[in-house]
Amino acid sequence: MKKKIVIGLWISLVMLVIAFGSLVVYQNKIEAEKAAEQARIEQEKKEEELRIAEEKEEAAAKLKIEKEAEKAAKAEKQKYTFTKLEATYYAQSKATVRKEPYDTADVLGTLSLDQRVSIVSKCNQTDYYKIKTNSDYGYIAFDDVSKDFIDIPLPISSSKGIPSATKDILFIGNSITFYPATSDWWGSGWGCGATAPENDYVHLTVAAKGYSSYDYMSLRAWEFSSTRNYELDDLDPYITNYQYGTVVIELGENVKGHETHFKEDLTDMIKYIKHYNPNARIVILDNFWAYKSIISTKKAVASENGATYVSLSDIQGVSAYQLQQGEEYVTPDGRVYTIGSFLAGHPNDAGFEAIAQHLINAL
Repeated sequence: MKKKIVIGLWISLVMLVIAFGSLVVYQNKIEAEKAAEQARIEQEKKEEELRIAEEKEEAAAKLKIEKEAEKAAKAEKQKYTFTKLEATYYAQSKATVRKEPYDTADVLGTLSLDQRVSIVSKCNQTDYYKIKTNSDYGYIAFDDVSKDFIDIPLPISSSKGIPSATKDILFIGNSITFYPATSDWWGSGWGCGATAPENDYVHLTVAAKGYSSYDYMSLRAWEFSSTRNYELDDLDPYITNYQYGTVVIELGENVKGHETHFKEDLTDMIKYIKHYNPNARIVILDNFWAYKSIISTKKAVASENGATYVSLSDIQGVSAYQLQQGEEYVTPDGRVYTIGSFLAGHPNDAGFEAIAQHLINAL
């Protein structure tokens, strides 16, 4: 009996030792995991502190560079002084406008050939002018501008001579003569604002005069261009293929705001037409809108070049002859158009009839 008790005690003791050992091992494992987690946290903390320190260092370095650049730019600006010079010059081909008055300064943009340049001052340290650009200022090199507009040669081709085929009349104009189909209006390829082709001034004139052969085309882009002679070859399909009895020029309404060397350009157009159509009668049609300076220039060109000038002074600005904004027009097929800002002011049918009557009387 005693022996069994002793054996039981020994077994209990062994189990107790094993349990204690397991507990010690478990506690050591927990302590090791805690230590590892603490080490990881400490490492992450050090890495975060290092990252923050590096970012602060980078930010400080960047700020230093920006301050130095700003200081340098300020010093660069202080190097330049200017003498007041108010003048209007003309841009050479692809003239470069810069942010500062030196060759390596940032580029703000470029100007097209013969574009008007408003000079406000001249740099005393570099070969640059200070110029007005819209509502801001820029700088352009002396060599990029000229006091006189650049004379662009007429695009005369040596391979094209005086045509032998003939037609009665050619009309050259803007939207009042010919306007393509757009969402702005109901028409397609006749005088903008007329309810139908037969109601525009071109077709009314042709019908009244009994012309059997005629052409009409748009040279609207010429009005807006600062290099108008480059647009003249758009006339080639007409004047290099046909000898016209009469050429009507209806241009000028869109020249407002683009009047630089308008007189010279209109004169060049007549010269170009006359090169291929030397016997054509040139007729310059007055503006439908009363822009006095443009009208004065057109009259002078007509007088100096032996052209017929057809005045529209009695119908200019008369509302009864114009489309009015907000009015509606219903096409024969039922489409409804409300006159918007583009169409407003263009001739209505009565206006086209009045234009045609003045032209018919002159022809």
